[in-house]
Amino acid sequence: MNKQSTEKPYQLYLRQMIEVKRRFRSTDKILGAKKPLTGNIDYDNESAFLQVRRIIELITFSAIVADEARYQRSRELENQANPRSKGDYTSDWNATSILVKLSKISPHFLPRPLGKMITQADGIKHFDEAAAKLTHDRLISIYKAAGGFAHTPNPFKGNVEIIEQEKKETARSTLTKEVTFLKSVIWNHVKIGLAWQPDWNPTELDNSETAWLLWFGDHGTDEIRMSLATAIKSIE
Repeated sequence: MNKQSTEKPYQLYLRQMIEVKRRFRSTDKILGAKKPLTGNIDYDNESAFLQVRRIIELITFSAIVADEARYQRSRELENQANPRSKGDYTSDWNATSILVKLSKISPHFLPRPLGKMITQADGIKHFDEAAAKLTHDRLISIYKAAGGFAHTPNPFKGNVEIIEQEKKETARSTLTKEVTFLKSVIWNHVKIGLAWQPDWNPTELDNSETAWLLWFGDHGTDEIRMSLATAIKSIE
């Protein structure tokens, strides 16, 4: 974690998740409006796709938080193997690239949706496996699709008008589907961090160590409930 910051990792994660919730609320306003908020439905859709892209970026950077030291070390080792990689994790910006790197250092790098909570006889709280699944491939796919809707096309490309018209016709249904999916994953989830020592190899995965459980609750507020726990095998 940034040495100049006194913010604890779970506090940074919570702050990032509050921003995710706010951006979901922005997309909800666009998708729920009876008439375009900008006066043009295509512009509304583009604005909503920008929010989706920002949500994925927030999820991606937040995925680093629980394993920041491990990720930092992995980037340093990349730099030793290939100086062109630069190896400064604080300069990383491309969500696609970061997600691929994270997938190599932790099987739990993405938030895992929580199902129903059951309190067992011994007092241990167990969560059923949620139906929704989030993989880095799915997240990258949504990220790229959102970018395709948010960016201006090259006017010199062949059939550009036909391609753009087809995109516009599917924009709203694509938005609704992807926003619904992302909410199903993130609204109630657990973020698991791995045990780490400075002399370890970041690609040799050890047992999970921390678990941050979050419940987003009411869609209309910024409030998020968060519980800190020790990760155990029953939630893996």
